Amino acid sequence: MASVPALRKPSRKLRLHIFGSKLHKWLALFVGVQVLLWMGTGAIMSFLKIEQVRSEHVISREAETLDPEFPAPRWLVDRQGVVAVTTKSVAGRPLVQIERSDGSMTLHETETGTKVFPLPVADARAIALRAWTGPETSIASVKLIETPIGTEFRGPFPAWQITFSDPDGTRLYLNASSGAILGARSDTWRFFDFVWGLHIMDWTQRDRINSWWLLLFGIGGTVIAVSGFILLANRFPKLRRRKAR
Repeated sequence: MASVPALRKPSRKLRLHIFGSKLHKWLALFVGVQVLLWMGTGAIMSFLKIEQVRSEHVISREAETLDPEFPAPRWLVDRQGVVAVTTKSVAGRPLVQIERSDGSMTLHETETGTKVFPLPVADARAIALRAWTGPETSIASVKLIETPIGTEFRGPFPAWQITFSDPDGTRLYLNASSGAILGARSDTWRFFDFVWGLHIMDWTQRDRINSWWLLLFGIGGTVIAVSGFILLANRFPKLRRRKAR
């Protein structure tokens, strides 16, 4: 009776190849979904025009012009901490803007020095309408806000939120102290912000590009690529032997 030959123990190289194949497949399954999201969200963000995301096509940030002969204020006595004093046009009327060393800015009546705070709602509406350069529309609402609105607007506060009636749901944010435009948001921006959060794997704040999730999946993707090249290289000798036969 013929004896059954003993099974040969797999070589170390073969064991490493099998282990590498399994590691490559499981990592690809785990990381693959996020890799698809990276490619998909990257394509979407590349497709969207950044000017439209920032509402630059409908909002002008050009400052109002003022008569250069307008006299400087004489009522400013306490100049401690004052960095700059500027006379500017706000909603068509001249006001004095005082900027201090702590970064704060305040508006004052040119004749009396009376502080204008917060900026009146009528002035906020006028500034918003002047800044609007898109198709004819109207203002749907004006609201004074003092707390962050998700990732859409985080300050400084207080600020005027002016919502337009355009199809893209544009919102303009004005500094209630200076009347300066702080930002413009729209449905296009909100969609871009959501896609950006998926891309950088920061689903809440959407401003952290060095999170542990991103680092982990980035390393995982690198391991997949390297292991794939190694597995491919190990197959080449086998292909050559098959052709030789």
